[in-house]
Amino acid sequence: MARPPTIKDAQILQAAREVFLEKGITATTAEVARRAGVAEGSLFNRFKTKHDLFRAAMRDQMEEPPWLETLDRRAGQGDVRETLLAVGQEIVQFYRRLMPLMMMSWSNPKAGLPELQHDAPLRAMRRVSAFFGAEMQAGRLRRHDPEILARSFLGGLSNYVFFEILLNAQKEMPMPLDTFLRGLVDLLWSGVAPATGGE
Repeated sequence: MARPPTIKDAQILQAAREVFLEKGITATTAEVARRAGVAEGSLFNRFKTKHDLFRAAMRDQMEEPPWLETLDRRAGQGDVRETLLAVGQEIVQFYRRLMPLMMMSWSNPKAGLPELQHDAPLRAMRRVSAFFGAEMQAGRLRRHDPEILARSFLGGLSNYVFFEILLNAQKEMPMPLDTFLRGLVDLLWSGVAPATGGE
């Protein structure tokens, strides 16, 4: 008689991630088990508590995003606007993962989410600010306070994701991301395009 297939931790964690992102920390382990197609007891054989399961499921969502690591190497390369469009797409994906988790964490401080999420936006702001500063130093952007520019860029992107979450909850369609990103980059560019008429 063939043994039943064993479910991998990755399948359980994927199911848990989906359920927690849909229902928040108040989701039950029974709901996670149903989604994963396992008995609820199987979860507790692998994770001692629901919070352990939650932390394990969300850990990879907390990892440092690749764009944060590569942004400094993008300074001085290619067209600044195209870089901002590409990085903007990556940042929106990052905020789409991070924002629901931050909302859950703030409303349920005992959930014990990994600490990365709390300082990730600050690190992002500093890294984006350094990127803008490097582009200004290279003469590819007009001089301005790079932190104000970074806050404007990141603030616009996080606001887009926040409204996307709200509109989706109301079953309304948000503005397409490409339309918003191009408009945001054009708006910022009008204030920081180099006076020489270059990039």
